[in-house]
Amino acid sequence: MFISKSRFINWTRCPMYFPMDLKFNPTGKSDIEERCEEMMAELAAEMGSAEGEADEESFDASPSPELEALLPYYNQVEDEALKVARKYFTGTFVADARDVHNQKLFEYEQHGHTYRCYVDIYNENDNEINIIEVKATTNSKYLKNKKAEKLLDRFSDVGKYPHDLAFQRFVIGHALKEKGDNRRVNYYLAVLNSEYVYDGALDSKGECVYNTINGQDIVVFMPMNDTTKAYQPFILNEIATLERYIASKHDISKIVSVGKGCAWGQNTQCVFWEHCFHKLRNVPDYNSANKYLNFRGFEKGGIKDKYQLINKGYYKFDDVPAGWLERENHKIQRDCYDNKRDHVDKEKMRYWFNQLEYPIYHFDFETFPCPLPRFAGENPYRQSVFEFSLHIERTPGKCDKVKDNYIFLNDECYDDEREALAKAIVEHFQFNEDGTLHGTMLAQNTSFEIGRLKELAEQFPKYSKKLLAICDKSADLIHLLKTKESFYSAAFNNDRSKAINYYHPNLSGSYSIKKTLPVLVPSLTYTGMNVGNGVQAYITYLNYDSPTPTFGIMKTKADRRTALKTYCQQDTWAMVEILKVVRALIK
Repeated sequence: MFISKSRFINWTRCPMYFPMDLKFNPTGKSDIEERCEEMMAELAAEMGSAEGEADEESFDASPSPELEALLPYYNQVEDEALKVARKYFTGTFVADARDVHNQKLFEYEQHGHTYRCYVDIYNENDNEINIIEVKATTNSKYLKNKKAEKLLDRFSDVGKYPHDLAFQRFVIGHALKEKGDNRRVNYYLAVLNSEYVYDGALDSKGECVYNTINGQDIVVFMPMNDTTKAYQPFILNEIATLERYIASKHDISKIVSVGKGCAWGQNTQCVFWEHCFHKLRNVPDYNSANKYLNFRGFEKGGIKDKYQLINKGYYKFDDVPAGWLERENHKIQRDCYDNKRDHVDKEKMRYWFNQLEYPIYHFDFETFPCPLPRFAGENPYRQSVFEFSLHIERTPGKCDKVKDNYIFLNDECYDDEREALAKAIVEHFQFNEDGTLHGTMLAQNTSFEIGRLKELAEQFPKYSKKLLAICDKSADLIHLLKTKESFYSAAFNNDRSKAINYYHPNLSGSYSIKKTLPVLVPSLTYTGMNVGNGVQAYITYLNYDSPTPTFGIMKTKADRRTALKTYCQQDTWAMVEILKVVRALIK
């Protein structure tokens, strides 16, 4: 049996993956298909998590035909990695970002199985071989976390790519040994440099040129010799386990333990998770046992994580014994769930409203966290703003969905329209004579909007004072519905400040606007919208001029622009409507 890198990584996730894959994909995938899925999965994980900063919402960023729009960016990352590699390594190179069959292939046969891997960038000279695995992530996560145990945890954010490279080391090392090639082999991860700031340089075709700037290259090479060597015992154990899976009889109806390999609820979630969680165990989507706020296990029950909870048979919210609940917020959640009622702390919510100054500027950005910076002043995965919606509520409850709404949306995908966007923002906010904002900016997770405003202020000094003035007078919708200890501590005691202000069983532990809106304003919905979340928004933006219908519906640029405006407007109008409902609740 041929065992590629992708197959090895997936088949060793858990005992269930191999038999499920054998049943539903018996002929296997081609090298090209596997590579394409691998790239999309990596980009989806990186870009989905970046977008997730904007809200508590868990975006569906799993590989899909729509996400193919991102593949050129992955290919470009590999192109840039090769350019930088040529500066630092001597000898010959073998690399092809677009056709895996033109990459260097290594194979090693063991126990009747052929283990194989393609190398993104292969470099050799008379003395050594350099194996460079390119990943469309940044080095920031590695700079922040250098703990050996995390690097050697294949399911951790910093351990998954070294694990990938460690499998290649296993195959390459054995293949070279069989050939009698004793040259030194070095292993590197090539990742984007989070400290690199693009200067806006373009070539004669108008495409970005990523020169070395202040000693910084767009790509950095992280030595992985020690880490991949330390990983080898784990790889050998996984190979032995996998070979046992392959040789054994398979029963997909047998319940196996769930664990970190499931990546439950993450963008790297196992494609067969529904089989294990829904079909075999009947774990609900809403109000599953791990949906208690800030869940970190239950000390009284000896439960350390969400997987242990499921393995011990605690699937639903009320499967958890009430005696395990020690936190006040968990008790509030359980009371609402058991008694089918909502919880409202009117006093705290009135306090939140009393801190507001009208008009309220309901504000929301749509952004594209591009792997490679597109415009001057940006770095990799910068949340580059391409649209905003603004609803102005001049007095409590007085706001018209159309007349009091302004939307800015970039005319083109590849043109730098950030200055026009910044100008539009300051023109639609009002300011006092002393330069302060006249009113309050409101957003869902305001820190995201503030971050983008500060970036625009730094890039365009002409508008910086007013953009920063908006940042200085802001309020957060999540603080109204959930809580914010530091905000409420001036008026309430410690326990009260920490306690949630509002809860309804249908929130299922989340304060995402996609969860609060159906509860508070059921007449408003994102269901059926051509663009229904942040990932779909920037995919639609990237597909502005595509001849292929986006999401099978939007056939023209005009359709896509209409869908983007409708979606962004919905985000700000939702906040207007939520405030209206909450005012009625706390009268």
